[in-house]
Amino acid sequence: MGVQPRSWIVAPRRDAFRVLALAGSLLALSGASAGAQQVSDRGQPRGTIAVRGTVTGTDIVRAARQYLGVRYKWGGTTPRAFDCSGFTRWVFARYGIELPRTAHEQAAFGAAPFPGDLRPGDLLFFYGGQGAQHIAIYVGADTIIHASSTGHRVKLDVIKQRGSNRNWFRNRLIAVRRIVPMQGTFYIPGSATAGAPPHQASLDEAPRTFRLAPTVY
Repeated sequence: MGVQPRSWIVAPRRDAFRVLALAGSLLALSGASAGAQQVSDRGQPRGTIAVRGTVTGTDIVRAARQYLGVRYKWGGTTPRAFDCSGFTRWVFARYGIELPRTAHEQAAFGAAPFPGDLRPGDLLFFYGGQGAQHIAIYVGADTIIHASSTGHRVKLDVIKQRGSNRNWFRNRLIAVRRIVPMQGTFYIPGSATAGAPPHQASLDEAPRTFRLAPTVY
């Protein structure tokens, strides 16, 4: 008679214990990994994978627009409610770019572009009695998005630039900072095809540069 093939179902008890121990270890590791992913970044959706890539101004504006209508609250730092610097900090953190907490601190971060050279994703700072007191993200076409204390929500506003059309924003604009393009983090669905290329910056975007002296508008 031939020897019956060995099956894992009828394996000796010692081997069965090894199989169960290995399975338990794998489950524990996967659970720990999942837990770490959920708290790894305040803006990372659950069930996504982090991929490094070049973050552009268009990416920043796209993320900022997702929060239009979120209510304003002084000290707010989450999508439940934002103040002006809490809003910009959250939007950039969506791509793994950490900004300081206050408008005054954020004004010292990034590059100072030449006067009049505004690009989508730039941070605009406005005077409020004690230096930079308000901050907004430039959208393009003379438009900003910001958490407005007077509008009581995240909203779009227009900066009028010429003659008698100079409004509150243009009269109080004191500085601009450019942070992107720069390397950041994108989050793709966990079921996406492995090896998918990360977002790439367009060829006409300028490299990030720094100057010691800030540009004052």
